Amino acid sequence: MQNAFTNPLVALHEVTLSLLTQDSSEQLLNALLDRAVEFTGADSGTISILDESRKFLEIKAFRGFEQDLPKTVKLKIGEGVTGRCIVTGKLRNVGDTAQDKYYIAVRQDIRSELAVPLKVGNKNFGVISVDSKRLDAFNAEHEEYLQMLADYAAQIFTTTTSVESLSHRTHLLEVLLQISGALGKYADIKLFFEEVIQVLAEKLGVRRAAIYLYDGVTNELAVSASLNYSPEEIQRGRYTPGEGVTGKAFKQRKAIAIADISQDNQFLNKTGHQREEVMSFFAAPFFEGGEPRGSTALTTSGVFDMEIKFQSQSRFEDHSFLAQILSSLFGQALQIEKLVQQSSRETKEENIILRRQLKSTFEFESIIGAHPRMAELFARMKMAADSASAVLVTGESGTGKELIASALHQNSIRSANALVKINCAAIPADLLESELFGYARGAFTGAVDDYKGKVLSAHKGTLFLDEIGELDLKLQAKLLRVLQEKEFSPLGSNKVIKVDVRIIAATNANLEQAVKDKTFREDLFYRLNVVRLSIPPLRERLTDLPLLIQHLLEKICERNNKPAMGLNEAALQKLQTYAFPGNIRELENILERAVVLNSKKEIDAGDIQLGDGLVTATPATPAAGPAGSFDLRSYLKEAAADAAPGQIFDTVVNAVEKELIRILLNQNQFNKKKTSEALGVNRVTLDKKIQQYGLFEI
Repeated sequence: MQNAFTNPLVALHEVTLSLLTQDSSEQLLNALLDRAVEFTGADSGTISILDESRKFLEIKAFRGFEQDLPKTVKLKIGEGVTGRCIVTGKLRNVGDTAQDKYYIAVRQDIRSELAVPLKVGNKNFGVISVDSKRLDAFNAEHEEYLQMLADYAAQIFTTTTSVESLSHRTHLLEVLLQISGALGKYADIKLFFEEVIQVLAEKLGVRRAAIYLYDGVTNELAVSASLNYSPEEIQRGRYTPGEGVTGKAFKQRKAIAIADISQDNQFLNKTGHQREEVMSFFAAPFFEGGEPRGSTALTTSGVFDMEIKFQSQSRFEDHSFLAQILSSLFGQALQIEKLVQQSSRETKEENIILRRQLKSTFEFESIIGAHPRMAELFARMKMAADSASAVLVTGESGTGKELIASALHQNSIRSANALVKINCAAIPADLLESELFGYARGAFTGAVDDYKGKVLSAHKGTLFLDEIGELDLKLQAKLLRVLQEKEFSPLGSNKVIKVDVRIIAATNANLEQAVKDKTFREDLFYRLNVVRLSIPPLRERLTDLPLLIQHLLEKICERNNKPAMGLNEAALQKLQTYAFPGNIRELENILERAVVLNSKKEIDAGDIQLGDGLVTATPATPAAGPAGSFDLRSYLKEAAADAAPGQIFDTVVNAVEKELIRILLNQNQFNKKKTSEALGVNRVTLDKKIQQYGLFEI
């Protein structure tokens, strides 16, 4: 081999050609070490590169040592022959290792060592070292050749590293292009998240990733889509704003990148996942529509987390940039989904309006009535259905207050979400609080787990509180907080939960009197009494009896598997003389008893069993004309008779004006624009008249 040094330049040229054929920096280092060992006749050798901290030398290539050498040997700067070489930046040729005070025995039989720094300009980045079992194994010719080889190889190594970095960034751009192509492809944003995560795993070797969305109700970030997360890890990995790296990225509205999560205290690892390699972690917040912009910054929607094996500082920086770009794409995807949902909601609202315009005389499904007072009730319900305001439904027991609540919910834009019902009189006061507002685990004996309660179950939907007058004063205060602040705290918890819920309350009690008696909070009463729907008792609308009887008989016969039955004239007359203290519920019970105990096709008066000792009512007679029509002459007479002296003109004119506006609003499906045009007044004047006459309390 000694003849190889007769012309070092020729040998160097041959080495250079060999090095230029290598595809990566790793292959380059191994090829470089092979040539160094071969040309110097060494028994072993290493190439060590400074780590990212520039405090340690990490062995990247070795020959003639055990395979676990990189794990067992990690030299500090200044330690050993190699460590001194990189500190001084000069070649070191140790002819007798036993006589060198800096030498650290990596192998006991090594007697001499030659170490040459790898540098670009004045910056040292590594050391090439060869060893021999012989004393004074390396001469000046070896030094000259190895120095030339190291200098030349350092330039090639730097170029190769730059090419690798450029190639890596080009690859990242290709991945981003592929992901961008999927943006807007899915109606369900979770499917978009999952496709992105799979691409990252396949194309970039991402080990774990998760997309967290913020839930304003629970004030937590929860996993919406993930890679290599078990169901248990998803459940455990929930963060409040400011908690852990994910929570901090969300709260601070900026990306966080950690080179080695095992060395970072702010990484909480709530999922409990175990890692055996050095993993980098990236957390980047995203916003609906993209990036925040100055003082008009958008609301933070969530955080994108990504874990990938640490490879180099340059790649770490590339991956950090990638995480931020991806988070921006996720924000745009959320904005697209929001626009689609808004379009869908508008279409749904249009469909609701069309369905209302096509409804028959009976207005709302399962609510029967053609009496003028029912027509007025339906008018109020139409106006109230899409409102977000609270509704107070009043009426005697059995008039159908729950049906009214169901109809309001089903005809509102909240109909896709839950209608949650609870009877405040049916549950003891000490249990009603936990039933309404839920409780935290350990709040009381037997509370072995969290319970979210009816209020939270109705989030984005409607909560119906029947018999609201029976609510305890303490619970009235908590309900008032829900109405005013849209928030509450479960029993036994300090956590404040935001909730979006519409409340419909019902009662057969006189709440105004209850307020005077200090048994019902005045502030809660006014909050609930925004829209008031009063249901007339059945005895005041007996003209609806034939319609109600027909509807109820069909339902009862079907429920009891009976053939269709009718009601003869005598039975109808008997019912028309009854006061119905139990209202429609009592009517249904009377008819069901007659159906169940009857084998005939027609129910007669003898089959009708009414309550004993109850005062009967006089059959209601409609005003002149068809049922439900308006008799102007009779109306004016009544208005004039009720007016005080000197006020007859204003009273009668106001009465006519009020009824005229009511009629036109009904005819125009409560379209204020059409009504104002028909009346010849502007929209503002019409709104004032509606408020003046109290036609609609919304």
